[in-house]
Amino acid sequence: MSERPATTTWRGLCLAKRGHGADEYEDAFAADPGAGRFAVADGASESSFAGAWARLLVDGFVRKQDGPNWLAAARRDWAAQVDGRPLPWYAEAKREQGAFATFLGLVLGRTPEGEAVWRALAVGDSCLFQVSRDRLVERFPVSDSRAFGNQPHLLGARAAGAARGDGHAERRGSWRPGDRFLLATDALAQWFLSRHEAGERPWEALAGLGADDFGAWVEECRERDGLRNDDVTLVVIEA
Repeated sequence: MSERPATTTWRGLCLAKRGHGADEYEDAFAADPGAGRFAVADGASESSFAGAWARLLVDGFVRKQDGPNWLAAARRDWAAQVDGRPLPWYAEAKREQGAFATFLGLVLGRTPEGEAVWRALAVGDSCLFQVSRDRLVERFPVSDSRAFGNQPHLLGARAAGAARGDGHAERRGSWRPGDRFLLATDALAQWFLSRHEAGERPWEALAGLGADDFGAWVEECRERDGLRNDDVTLVVIEA
């Protein structure tokens, strides 16, 4: 993909789990629409400084720090942020194990011949959905709402023991003007798939949401529609 993609519009929406403040939100999202790069990540709460790791992952991917070595650069930045911080003795071992997160990165572009294409990289259960002509045409890397669990594959901040599980996956596809891409962390992705499996068009419920009404919509879905109480992150891209 050597040419820049056609102009895209995007928005990112997020909400911490119920009972937690914004400073306890451990998901992350980032975008560089001019380069056609977008990402979401979900920090694993049981690991140390997971929110910081999730933010470094998405920022590193969309900015492509150090080119193909963006992941190594993110790991160096995480270590620079957290190593040397004074911690209680019981937290030091956890920090040495490193932080973990699920990750999904998307690149929209064109081939030299002008074909509109996309490429996605995933570790774990943060998901990509592509909607074309009011049809769900892609779901990646999880395609069934029943496949979500408590132990997704995770990407680690330490090079040693860098991942939990062999969960790296890649997917490529094509797109056309008017297509919509949705990137979602696990709770929302599971809800999206369950609604689609029930014969609904969940992208319609998400299409009109903005920063002012996203929180109220999430809370209503938690109360009435089976959305799990977890950090929720959504990136919507209109190609």
